[in-house]
Amino acid sequence: MMEQKECDTNKKNALKQGVAFPFVKALVTVDAHLRELYPESEELFHIVLMTNNHAQVEYLRDCLNKLGLSHISIHEEDYISKLHTKILYLTENPEKAENAINNGHAAAIMFPNDKEDQWSDDGELRVAFDGDGILFSDESEIVFKKEGFEAFMKNEKDKEDTPLREGPLKCFLEALGNVERKFRAKGKKCPVLTYLVTSRNPVIPGTRALKTLETWGLEITQAFFLSGRPKGPPLKMIRPHIFFDDQKPHIDGACELGIISAHVPYGIGYETYKGAAKKPML
Repeated sequence: MMEQKECDTNKKNALKQGVAFPFVKALVTVDAHLRELYPESEELFHIVLMTNNHAQVEYLRDCLNKLGLSHISIHEEDYISKLHTKILYLTENPEKAENAINNGHAAAIMFPNDKEDQWSDDGELRVAFDGDGILFSDESEIVFKKEGFEAFMKNEKDKEDTPLREGPLKCFLEALGNVERKFRAKGKKCPVLTYLVTSRNPVIPGTRALKTLETWGLEITQAFFLSGRPKGPPLKMIRPHIFFDDQKPHIDGACELGIISAHVPYGIGYETYKGAAKKPML
């Protein structure tokens, strides 16, 4: 799901691509490959552009057609409340993203990015996830922020074989895993590549993360355990079509490198950011 702003409807900029365009275009490309392999099946990715401006639906449809996104449907925003399945909702509105998270959906806040890298349609879909607060709950991050590094390491060692609870983006990784299985079933290489880019170190905390994914039956193409080092270098190498993180500094750093980044409004990391943003300037 994406909001109207992802396709600029100002008639002076009728075909301007929004920040999520490369990600959506990659989804559409993968979906087209799937429909070639499974011609009797409906598309796996149901992509919806949501708007409250009913009068511009036809104009939006023309905009999507000219952008090569004719498979995208258009609905009003109350469409979400009528769904009985989890979705990924992208918006520039923090309150709407928070509401979607609170209603059990995956959601993230998109930011305009003047430094966005130039993307070519190479047939792949590359998605990068942070770990804590994204694929996993923020339970370990709470220990780290409230009790410090040593308490965090002890917690991870004591619970190494205890799976972490689900985070808000786990359902999207599951959906991507379903895509991979469909390609494998036809003996084809999967164009969907998933990455875990986390500040955890590769020993005990990293082991718990990998064991959690294994317990869930989910696979990651590649994992980067950075031990607190900057996420920029691996992200620059991956060039993901989208990167999900709950920490605003990580989002800002990725955007500086031209990486399409999505801030997930969940957990103690996001609450810390909100609290800091509300403090008056002195």
